[in-house]
Amino acid sequence: MTMPPPGPPVSSPLRSKHRTTALVLISAVLGLVYSFFYHAAAINAWLPGVKMSDPELFWVTLVSDAVLGLLALCLVPAAIRHDSEELEEDTYIGPPSALVAGLVVITVWQVSPLAIAAGAVVIISISSRISASWTIPAVCASIFSVLIAELAFFHTQPGIDWAVVGLVAAATVVLVLFGTVRGYHLRSLLREQPRR
Repeated sequence: MTMPPPGPPVSSPLRSKHRTTALVLISAVLGLVYSFFYHAAAINAWLPGVKMSDPELFWVTLVSDAVLGLLALCLVPAAIRHDSEELEEDTYIGPPSALVAGLVVITVWQVSPLAIAAGAVVIISISSRISASWTIPAVCASIFSVLIAELAFFHTQPGIDWAVVGLVAAATVVLVLFGTVRGYHLRSLLREQPRR
């Protein structure tokens, strides 16, 4: 008597926990690298339009970056948490706590260099849920974040650099598209699973 071939492995909570831990660690490492070079460029005026001339202000900015960045990294596990019901029920998007945590992370992803990779991960995660009611607030939070960064950070010229805003908006759209494709791919895999 031959046994039917096993279907594709179902994602286990343990594997999901390992994946979440890996994403947080990658976000932290990339954020630390970006934060180091960003602040070094600011203090040494390596970037056009960015200059930190006051050492005390530099330390205030560095500490705020660390606080907001750590907050974002701590919220990543809650922001990217997915329930199995999301793939089983079309009307269920995900836990509301994931949306709240995700919007906080995205709001600071341009304000805190340490949080930039975490923000990218969360944008992909939220958009993979294939819901405009979650994706649109995420995009708005991203635009709001870059506007805060433009108004609050140490720029040599006052006002908003709309080229930077446009670049962040374009990057957000790319992340949303990537997350949307990933979400549809996961759903197609689930539909194929019982047929195998």
